[in-house]
Amino acid sequence: MSKYPYKKMVLPKDLVDDSKCTGKLKEDELKKTKNGGRMWTWAAIAFNQMYVDAEKAGVKLQNIGDYRPYEAQLSLFKQRYAEKPNGRAPEVTRKWEGKTWYLQKGMSPCSTPGASNHGLGLAMDINVTDKKVANWLCENAPKYGFYLQGSDPKSPEFELWHWQYVEGDNPPAEVKARYEARQAAKAAGGEG
Repeated sequence: MSKYPYKKMVLPKDLVDDSKCTGKLKEDELKKTKNGGRMWTWAAIAFNQMYVDAEKAGVKLQNIGDYRPYEAQLSLFKQRYAEKPNGRAPEVTRKWEGKTWYLQKGMSPCSTPGASNHGLGLAMDINVTDKKVANWLCENAPKYGFYLQGSDPKSPEFELWHWQYVEGDNPPAEVKARYEARQAAKAAGGEG
C-alpha cells in the first residue's frame, strides 16, 4: 500500500443523480458520525467503526469538515477563491460560472460549488496536525473504505486531512459484517 492510500471513488447508485451533487441531500440520506458530523449512510457506518477502532488505539478523529450543503460550499468557495490571480505559488484554479477563479494565498483548495464530495456526504476532513492521527489513517482507513483523493503530496491539490468513502454501495466485508452483527444484537435485545 502507498504511504498515502488512494483509490478511485465509486459513487453509490442513489447519489449518481446530478441533482444530488449540489449538497442538497435529504436528512434521511444522512447519518450522524461519532465525531459530530453527518455523512451518507454507508459512509457514516464505516466511519463510525473506524472512529471506535481509532479511539481504542489512542487516536482521536476530530471532525473539521463533513457533509457540506450547497450554500456552505458556495460560501467556502467565495472565501477561498478570487476572480483575479494574486501571486499564489503554486497557482490553483477552478472553473465556475464560465470564469476562472484563483485560490488565494494562505488558503487550502476546495471544490467548486455543487462538485464537492462533501456535498454527497462521502468526505470527512479530519484534524491531522498530530502525525499519529495521519499515520493511523494512512495505515488503517482503507480497511473501512476511506482513502485520500490523491497520493502525491507534492501536488497543490493534495490534502492529507481529506478522507473520502470510495466504496459506493459495496462497503468492505468487515464493515458490513460488523454492522449486521450489531443490528442483529439490537433486534435480539442486546446492546449491539
